[in-house]
Amino acid sequence: MMNPLENPLVFHSVIALASLILVAKSADMIVYSISNYAKKLRVSDYLIGFLVVSVGTAIPELTASITGILIDQGSIVFGTVLGANLFEIPLLGIILIIARKIKTRQSVGMSAPIVTLFIIALPILLSIDGVLSRIEGAILLIAFLIYIARLWHGEGQLGQMERDIELKKIWKDAVIFALALAALLLSARYLVFSSITISEILNISPYIVGLIVIGIGASAPELTIQIRSIFKHHQDIAFGNVLGSLVANSALVLGIIAIIKPIYIDPSLILTTSIFLLIGMIYMLTIMVKEEVTWKQGTILILFYIFFLVVELIF
Repeated sequence: MMNPLENPLVFHSVIALASLILVAKSADMIVYSISNYAKKLRVSDYLIGFLVVSVGTAIPELTASITGILIDQGSIVFGTVLGANLFEIPLLGIILIIARKIKTRQSVGMSAPIVTLFIIALPILLSIDGVLSRIEGAILLIAFLIYIARLWHGEGQLGQMERDIELKKIWKDAVIFALALAALLLSARYLVFSSITISEILNISPYIVGLIVIGIGASAPELTIQIRSIFKHHQDIAFGNVLGSLVANSALVLGIIAIIKPIYIDPSLILTTSIFLLIGMIYMLTIMVKEEVTWKQGTILILFYIFFLVVELIF
């Protein structure tokens, strides 16, 4: 009797699933170690959510994208980043349904929805010609740094931060970070290779695999972080994580990848995804600046994402 694992599709599916689980767990540990360090620096909840947690949770997308671009799979890169960004829509919907009702505080990141939307749309605009060049990658990184500098200045946290942290207080966080990062790099590599093999066996575009499988899988740590934040009444971390992940994926991840190696992509391939992403972002940013957000808006966000999946997979 044939061993199921001898079937290439089954074998690579098992590898991809195991890699996804390892990616999620290692990313969660990375975020945990960085957040601990940030709290010792007395960084605010919103900055932890926006800058620390969002950049930490962008590492899976970054590592998967680096693997993809090094084997000339630009479609995997865009699929992963756009897929992760789009999955922020139902993620916010889920936390709104769990919380039922959230009274928002007007954090500085929420006070500039047009700027946030522009940065999310910037890589799409720059790749209209079919390539995201090294110069354009540098533009994305500069835009990210300017955005973060504005946020940092607006929060006014610099003067309140601890400037000296004893080594004995952070060495455990550093060890956890290093081990988790090593596990993440290895698992992301296997995830990309297995996903590409699966796409070839099933004759599915690598872009779709990146968009749905890797993009959603890489976002798993964010779901746990947001749910924990809501249950602990730290909605600023949850909201900051949503916006921060979108900005980090769009500007930081794609900026770094394009500098490493220009990303080539067929603009028509990402057209539908881009339209849905921009519409979803406009709605998200609109509700996030309201004084109160409820489960009703959360339901709309989840239904919107389901509609996107139907359109992307069927049409």
